[in-house]
Amino acid sequence: MNFPRFAYNNVKRNARAYFAYFLSSAFMVMIFFSFAVFIYHPANDREGMHRMAKASMSTAEYIIFVFAFFFVLYSISVFLKSRNKEFGLLLMLGAKPSQLNRLVFLENILIGAGAILSGLAGGLLLSKLFLLAAAKMTGTGELPFYWPVEAALLTFGAFSILFLAISVLTLLFVRKRNVLELIQGSAKPKTEPKVSIWLALLGVALLVVGYLALHTEKQDFNPSSIFVAAAAGIAGTYFFYSQLSVLFMRLLKRRRAFVWKRINLLWISEMAYKIKDNARVLFLVTVVTSIAAMSTGFVVFNWQQAKSAYASDPYAMKLNYYGDTASKEAHMQKIAEKLDASGIDYQAQEIAFTDTRSTVDTEGPYIEVVAASDYRRVSADWKTPAYQAKTPRAALLLLPDGFVWKNAPVVGGGMPAESLNEPLEIENTAGGASFSKVSSTPMLVVSDETYGGIASVRGDGRPSITRVYYRVPDWDSKPYDPESREVRLSMELQRSIREMQAADGTSGYMNSRAGSYEEGRQYMAVFSFIGIFIALMFSLTSASFLYFKLHAELSRDAQMYRSLSKTGLSIGEMRKSATLQIALLFFIPILVSAVQTFVVLDPILALISVQDISVPILLTMGAFLAVQAVYFLIVQTRYIGRLKKVMV
Repeated sequence: MNFPRFAYNNVKRNARAYFAYFLSSAFMVMIFFSFAVFIYHPANDREGMHRMAKASMSTAEYIIFVFAFFFVLYSISVFLKSRNKEFGLLLMLGAKPSQLNRLVFLENILIGAGAILSGLAGGLLLSKLFLLAAAKMTGTGELPFYWPVEAALLTFGAFSILFLAISVLTLLFVRKRNVLELIQGSAKPKTEPKVSIWLALLGVALLVVGYLALHTEKQDFNPSSIFVAAAAGIAGTYFFYSQLSVLFMRLLKRRRAFVWKRINLLWISEMAYKIKDNARVLFLVTVVTSIAAMSTGFVVFNWQQAKSAYASDPYAMKLNYYGDTASKEAHMQKIAEKLDASGIDYQAQEIAFTDTRSTVDTEGPYIEVVAASDYRRVSADWKTPAYQAKTPRAALLLLPDGFVWKNAPVVGGGMPAESLNEPLEIENTAGGASFSKVSSTPMLVVSDETYGGIASVRGDGRPSITRVYYRVPDWDSKPYDPESREVRLSMELQRSIREMQAADGTSGYMNSRAGSYEEGRQYMAVFSFIGIFIALMFSLTSASFLYFKLHAELSRDAQMYRSLSKTGLSIGEMRKSATLQIALLFFIPILVSAVQTFVVLDPILALISVQDISVPILLTMGAFLAVQAVYFLIVQTRYIGRLKKVMV
């Protein structure tokens, strides 16, 4: 028997142990290949959503590849550790270290090649289904099947390099121990899990810091708090599994009345080891599940925002020009012809703006300025109060909802402004959802005289602003309908204006509430689609890794339960103990991630006045729980079945 045949037989004999690792690797290859099929699809050379979806999926490819590298490296290191006794025997029988390295290298290459070929085959079989799902969810239009040669070459090359690099790196794990340590293998007693009081206290402190960073007073909350909370929470979660959980088990052991009841001593003693050994994978599952649930929350929030924005926008369409307005008349004529031909009644309001800035708040925003005479024509649409300046320097300040301006002028106060010798006097402030759709920056309503003074002396090169607002009464107060005439005509006019600009190089652009809603919907659909597949991959691989770890420890657990069965431990008691331990490993991360999700999202969503989104978050958690439950039943059945065979 030659050496490659020997390596093949080793893989074949360890097929049961390698199965979860092989399946997870093949699944990652399949997902990577499926995304590559979409990226290289000929239809994605077009403009618009196809390119955005292509860029998003390209980013997802990098995430998948990086995760695959660390998953494969960690899985192999754990599996090789479980084979220490086998490697020690080979060295005792005369195998050279170089031959042992060659054996491990060939085994990894064989498994990697099998995973790549299986992943490519599975991806090719499901590519048509994947393209249909991608087109449906992302709204990029029909994507016909094609032979994905480039996608296959990319996948084959990327994962060939990955498995080759992993095969080289795994040689370092084999060289770490001498023959005696390898021979002892899993027979060597495990030392009691150690706990550092200082690291445990650090974990508590990090979790407290993460909580306090998000639960400060509303006026003190700022975006940096999110990053502080994320960093502290992630680090604290790791110490929770590696230190705090073990400390909790030690403290639980001191409750003798509880510990000495039935099988409690058995599972409590074992859980301290299992949580410590699996701290990294439990940490990974928790973080991934939390991110998935939080992402779901923010996706739902964006859906709510898009619906609210569509409902509150008073204008069906807007034309925007900065500086030169030579193309305005041609664009307005195009819109008028289209609406008139469709028999649609509309109102068009052309408004001129300039801008200014507070001379004492140089870090503050530029503020749009509109003349009172123009403002009177649109205030009803904006749902802001009517205004007539009492003095030439009086002004009304309009603020978009949620706009943060630290040194905003107050009612009754003055605001020194560029291009003015005397400060403006703020008579009142207003805002609202409808105004927020008109402008994303503050706006000052001033007298016509003051407006002319600001516009005439501004010489810093900033262009003037002209907007044409189109109100279509028949389209107002109607929910978004992708098949409606508003959506169809708005999208057609946007394309027409864009084509006119491309043809003659004219300035200005058009946007519509239907177009903005559709664009936001498609972005969210793309991110949701990518998130589903990445979360599914993380879930499958993490559950596979738990199975992998439990299988690696099975021989030691079998010896322990066999010995205990001789002292009277029944099969039913063994089943309860083992089931409880496996259940805790599978479901503790879901519980911890649920707590983290609500702790993080509650203050953030309250700050931005978002409606309750507990239901979609709970549904996401429920989906992860259901997937984990399926894995749990499979692993528990196989694990208990193996242990039953050693019970006397």
